[in-house]
Amino acid sequence: MTSKWIAYLSVFVSILIVLSSMYYYYNWKHGAYMDIEGTLLLPINYNEKTTNKKAGIYQISTLAEISDKPYFSDERYEKYAYPFIIGGDFICVAKNKETGDNVLLRVENGHISEMMNSNKSIYFPVVSPDLNTIWYLQSEDNDNKTDRITSLWKYNRINGMKEKLFDDRIDFSSGILVAPDESIIFVQQSGKLDGHSEIIQISNIGEKRVLLSKAHFPSWYEKGKSILFKSGNQINVFILKSGETISMGSDDRWWDYPPAVSPDKKHLAVVEYARIQLLGGERDHRLKVISIDGKVEHELTFLQNGGIKPWGINVSWLSN
Repeated sequence: MTSKWIAYLSVFVSILIVLSSMYYYYNWKHGAYMDIEGTLLLPINYNEKTTNKKAGIYQISTLAEISDKPYFSDERYEKYAYPFIIGGDFICVAKNKETGDNVLLRVENGHISEMMNSNKSIYFPVVSPDLNTIWYLQSEDNDNKTDRITSLWKYNRINGMKEKLFDDRIDFSSGILVAPDESIIFVQQSGKLDGHSEIIQISNIGEKRVLLSKAHFPSWYEKGKSILFKSGNQINVFILKSGETISMGSDDRWWDYPPAVSPDKKHLAVVEYARIQLLGGERDHRLKVISIDGKVEHELTFLQNGGIKPWGINVSWLSN
């Protein structure tokens, strides 16, 4: 065989290797090697003027055949967010078209009621098991209108009172967790030059405790008992009672908000910040399901259609 044919053969083999690598990467990216079957709930606020689909809460299958099956929608509301299930009831945030109020909706046996309303946005709501207390975040301009201040609020549905609990350097993007003793866990931005954030716990009498330093994106791993969080690229679990930290793996994806832990605790639904688009300057978000150790991912690619931007605890698991 001449050197010319050897060169041709080498090029051919190289092309085969590249194509094979692309094939396996595509299958890996779309979950071909991920053993998972589950359903996510998330809001998709379709532009009803340009599509025949309604804005609302949709069920998203994690299987290869992605489908967006309507779960909840009502003509009186728009701008849906933060869907979750509590005690068999479905709850989400929406905007009342008639009044313009932001509301927390409860759907019980098909009956829709407004648990709370506000003339300001409601972020990351948490509802007590008896449905009588709601904790949430609000964001507003400071007095000089030079910056945004995030504040933590508590709403008592029995007496209708709203109480501001905390407003010192809350990291808005990390949401809040409420423990069984009604202590509240969230991320506080550092006031130091190092810029590192801390996961803190505020007791029901206002006492502050630092749980973790250089940590962010806390989510319940086992509700009320342990927290999954990220420190740098490390995915860890923190046991509240013992203070022990367990390493689960690592992930170099750039999370934008806390992940939703699957019921079997083997997977995370994460929203990854992908890039800044050169034209228009919009942030591009990708919703992915990854293994708990960060090694395998399944991207729900249909969410890029129509400018749909998933984010944060807007995503929750319906089943797994």
